[in-house]
Amino acid sequence: MGSNLPVPNTHCETLYRQTYNTYGAITSVGLTQDNRVGNDQKKNNTRLNTNTNKGILAGSVVATVGDQQIGPCAGDTTNADKAVGIAVNDAVGNPFESSSAVGSGKVVYMHGSGTVFSTDIYETKQTDGTAAVTYTYGDLLYASQNGILTNSSGVATDATWGVTTILGIVLKAPSSSDAYMTVQMRI
Repeated sequence: MGSNLPVPNTHCETLYRQTYNTYGAITSVGLTQDNRVGNDQKKNNTRLNTNTNKGILAGSVVATVGDQQIGPCAGDTTNADKAVGIAVNDAVGNPFESSSAVGSGKVVYMHGSGTVFSTDIYETKQTDGTAAVTYTYGDLLYASQNGILTNSSGVATDATWGVTTILGIVLKAPSSSDAYMTVQMRI
C-alpha cells in the first residue's frame, strides 16, 4: 500500500496523535545546525540533500537540552537519553509556509504512546557512513548521533554510553516504491 504523502523531501505527517507540545524555548542550534555537514553518517544519508533545511527537521528527534530548552537530540552524553518527541515541522519552515519556530522561539513536537506518524527522515547509513541501514516492520527505533530515527540501538558511536531509549516501533518500513516509514511512538 503506497502513501498519498508528497514527494519525499523532509516531510512528516501525523496520522494519530496524543499530544503536541511547545514547552521550552528552541535553542539557537535548533535553528542553525547544518544537516549535511559533519560526520560520515550525516553526509552520506540518502534521505537528505542539498536542499535540506538547516535546524531541526520535521520527523527528527528533539530533546530537553537545558532548563526549559528544546533542541536537537544529538550524539553527546548531555542530552542523548533525554528525547521528548518528534518535530512536527522543520524549525526554519519552508518557502510559502509559516515559520512558527522562528517567530515564536518554540518548536512543535509530538509525543505520547500511541501517536502514529509517517516520515521520510531517517538514517540510511550506519555510524561509519558506509554500511546501509534497512528497516522492517517491528523494528525498534532510537535517536541516532544526528538526532534522526534509526534502528541501531544507542545514539552515539560509543556503545559504552548504553543509551537506548526506545522512541518508537516501525509499523510500515520504507521501500524503493514508497520512501515513507510509519512509526508508532513509545515515548
